[in-house]
Amino acid sequence: MRRRTFLKKITGCSLAVMAGGLALPNRAKCEVVKPFAEIICNNYLDEIIRKRIIEIKKQNPFLSLGDLHCHSYFSDGSYSVNSLMRRAASLGLDFLVITEHLTPQRYNYECCVESIIAQRNTYANWNYKDLNPPAIYPALEISTRDGHLIAVFPEEYFEPKHLREIKQYFKHFYYYEAPVETVAKLIRKMNGVSIIAHPNIVRSHPFGISLDYAKKNLTELVDAIEDMSTGHGYQRDYSKETGLASIGSSDDHLNILMGTSVTQFDRSEEKNLIQAIRSKTTKAVQITDLLSSLFTPTNLFFSV
Repeated sequence: MRRRTFLKKITGCSLAVMAGGLALPNRAKCEVVKPFAEIICNNYLDEIIRKRIIEIKKQNPFLSLGDLHCHSYFSDGSYSVNSLMRRAASLGLDFLVITEHLTPQRYNYECCVESIIAQRNTYANWNYKDLNPPAIYPALEISTRDGHLIAVFPEEYFEPKHLREIKQYFKHFYYYEAPVETVAKLIRKMNGVSIIAHPNIVRSHPFGISLDYAKKNLTELVDAIEDMSTGHGYQRDYSKETGLASIGSSDDHLNILMGTSVTQFDRSEEKNLIQAIRSKTTKAVQITDLLSSLFTPTNLFFSV
């Protein structure tokens, strides 16, 4: 399929879906969009992402690339953990961080814990012989009083003993929006790293932490910030302005945006993603801008 034809198709699909479903709940919207997403990925997008990742790794075979922000149906995504991990592997991503929502009165800690358990089981029972499973990290996206904050924990938090700590410390955040400082301190206490998600993006509820607030209050508490987000259609140098680690991600809810914006680090210098974020050696990388024509209708449609 030619690029021009492809862009016309996805733009037409996105506009039709937006016009026809604005009153639907997010889960229903995801189900409406799923067939279009699969057509887009299978016909054109995935091959572009795979080729670009291969090109990048030819230049430096020690680079590790992955997506740090996406959602499964354990919160407000439209696909299973297994499907997300399988697609990440097929695209050539080295790691995947699934960040289920922890949102007061909407998504509780059990959503996050169940997703983490499903990821652990999928990895342990990987049965796609031609694909290497992506590295995974326990994670969640917490709605704080000041906006969304992603927590990423070391791999030992897949173990039941440590997983109980996530239950113990985070279950309270289902009942109220805590100050972002409180949440960031807790993440650091648990040996995790924190990432400011989609900064400066405004919604009717606390969503993107403002850059001014981050520079004034969070540079010593938070570890990283999203410089690039396909799902929100921006590329900025927030990491340079704040001195935080640079993150690129998709905020994918439909299993379509994954791999379009990624985070990379050199595994010859850093042993894993957590260490790379702490060392501030990560880099946000755009793999393709092919879906830019989807940004406006998709944001109007979902506003997530």
